[in-house]
Amino acid sequence: MFCRWCTSNLKNRVIDTYLKRYKDEGYVEYIGIAADEPKRIKEKCYPLVNWGMTEEDCLKFCYDRGFTWNGLYKHFDRLSCWCCPLKNLKELKILYKYYPELWEQLKQMDNRAYNKFRADYSVEELEKKFQKEENKKC
Repeated sequence: MFCRWCTSNLKNRVIDTYLKRYKDEGYVEYIGIAADEPKRIKEKCYPLVNWGMTEEDCLKFCYDRGFTWNGLYKHFDRLSCWCCPLKNLKELKILYKYYPELWEQLKQMDNRAYNKFRADYSVEELEKKFQKEENKKC
């Protein structure tokens, strides 16, 4: 299965390396994948699946206990790294519109990079695209 570089190197590999130290002690690795994400389920322990909890159930559970993620779910369907070039255009437009301080940081990072932010757009090109779309609405 295809795995993003950052997921494989900065998350999965780090976790696997850490857990190898304890393989003789026996442990259970719990994975937080919801019941309505069947394509992501492999041969590990998924308590949310066992309990039949969907993503919506999990969000409600968290909201009921005061976790709000500072309103991010009002704008985004899912949360991931804000500066990921694999974000879709809808998510990037939300970042541009509602989080200008992060957008400015993204532009600065893109200006320092040797390649474009994405294969199809630089951050400045995205900004022009989003501005043009906003101007059409008027």
